[in-house]
Amino acid sequence: MKDYIYNADVGTFEIRQVEHELYQLWLGDEMLGEYATAEMAADDVANLNTGVPEWDALEPGDETVPTSLDDWAEVKEEIPEA
Repeated sequence: MKDYIYNADVGTFEIRQVEHELYQLWLGDEMLGEYATAEMAADDVANLNTGVPEWDALEPGDETVPTSLDDWAEVKEEIPEA
């Protein structure tokens, strides 16, 4: 499973893969939406379409807004050795 994070002034956005073709967008403890791809979730953040008023009120092109999933950090799950 692939997860991604983006640290923003309003908090840390997370894209969590919960199934093969299901990703959830989170900000803190609040789920903001479900998507077929991680890129679609990242697009909602980039397009200021998250439902978070403080984020969605930013100006398009603001330097703190990620433009694509490439601007997010991939979280690698460590599997402990037995």
